[in-house]
Amino acid sequence: MLKDGERLDELFRESMQIIQSRSVFSFSVDALLLADFTKITKRDKKIMDLCSGNGIIPLLLSHRTSLPIDAVEIQEVLVDMAERSFDLNEKSSMLTIHNIDIKNIKSHFEHSSYDVITVNPPYFTNDQPLKTLGPHSIARHEVMIDLEGIIAAARYLIKNKGRLYMVHRAERSEEVTYQLMQNGFRVKKKQFVYNDPASRTAMFVVLEAAFHSQAYVDILQPFYIYGPDNKYSKAMLEVYYG
Repeated sequence: MLKDGERLDELFRESMQIIQSRSVFSFSVDALLLADFTKITKRDKKIMDLCSGNGIIPLLLSHRTSLPIDAVEIQEVLVDMAERSFDLNEKSSMLTIHNIDIKNIKSHFEHSSYDVITVNPPYFTNDQPLKTLGPHSIARHEVMIDLEGIIAAARYLIKNKGRLYMVHRAERSEEVTYQLMQNGFRVKKKQFVYNDPASRTAMFVVLEAAFHSQAYVDILQPFYIYGPDNKYSKAMLEVYYG
């Protein structure tokens, strides 16, 4: 099951394991927060995860639903790891990851076919310095696709009134909102994530946006990863362990 340099990491709340490797980008706390923020209703029928990496979001969501979940990832090595993680956790019948470029999404999927879309996209624009040109930079920087392209793909895939869940860097939150509105989405919920209560600025923003909705945005209470004692906050412990 494991190849050279790979390891198994625990997903404690879900009682699952995921294959990871130092040679490629591994998931971090933002993926856990996005999955926790994502809501799945009884009316939903299909879910899509864009920029899926090693399949962490589909695995986390599969603990809460039996709905089929598709995922898209451009890096073949990550797709291979995800497929083995799905098999390891006996989720291959409901989780499918596709090794394709998001820019070619129209050639592989039907228009307006997903109720829920999740995405943990590359955070940094190409005019920000790249330390390396490798798998890590593709995951972190908009080398292969930018924010506008990702949201355009989501617009093609989403059903009317469908919901898009995204995590992004807090400093780009206004740009995210603008691009969503330009593509027919309306932000319904937004939560800023801080390292701890003493932090002066937020690290991340997680949000829910609905397609062709006129809803107004609810700004939720801040989420703190750590408490004043430099230990995980109660909210973060719930994300990790339930």
